[in-house]
Amino acid sequence: MLGVAIAVSGAPADDGNSVRPAESNLVKQANAPISSILQIRVQDSYAPHFTGLHGQGNTVTMAVTMPLPAYRLLPLPQLSLLSIPAAITPPGGSTGFGDLRFLDIAVLDAGHKIIWGVGPTLVFPTASERTTGQGKWQAGPAAAIAFAPAEWLVGILAQNPISFAGDTDGKDANALFLQPFATYQLGRGWFVRTQPQMALDWQTGKQVLPLDLGAGRVFKIGRQYVSCLVEPFWNASTNGPTPRYGVNLGVSLLYPDYWQKR
Repeated sequence: MLGVAIAVSGAPADDGNSVRPAESNLVKQANAPISSILQIRVQDSYAPHFTGLHGQGNTVTMAVTMPLPAYRLLPLPQLSLLSIPAAITPPGGSTGFGDLRFLDIAVLDAGHKIIWGVGPTLVFPTASERTTGQGKWQAGPAAAIAFAPAEWLVGILAQNPISFAGDTDGKDANALFLQPFATYQLGRGWFVRTQPQMALDWQTGKQVLPLDLGAGRVFKIGRQYVSCLVEPFWNASTNGPTPRYGVNLGVSLLYPDYWQKR
């Protein structure tokens, strides 16, 4: 994430489907929570077993990462992420649309090896079912820091949306979401990564502490860059009704030249 200043590292290319040296930075960008290239992401998260609940769960999420160069909107470069939970199936419930989420980070120290930024995070109560959303308008602070030495990308993204309006019958929302991330490039577009999405509910004290390890590849189909990922996870916390284990499957379309054409 915070990919504005991520240096390009060399990786040999032996065939037309592998990532060329000048493009190996795409591996880092494809695995950053938010990045400096336009991406369209689709991820399916399947959990066959929950703690404290019977049944299986599945979430299909569409997301768009949209960078804004300096002076397009603000004097600082911005990195944004729009997440659309398109189909959420909780255990024992019906499938419905989820709450829309938007994150925008202004990069305050672009151009160095260690870069960081701050901005707002917003949650819109767009869920079609009570069980697939929180029913609350939320806003709060977000911050991120990243470091990208050689084949590595490491960092952390933190968000804390707080409810201020919405369904009066629903519980207030105030939770810290932490997303540490680490990616290592194996060459020819292949990578391994970990990117657990942790949560701490300040209202109830309940936690979600998953551990994960995934692998995937960035490659080309014709002129289109694509990233594919398989990432099993296991939840170390048994506090509350949470997925015990599961797997994330992801596909991303990458558009590294989006702003060069404008």
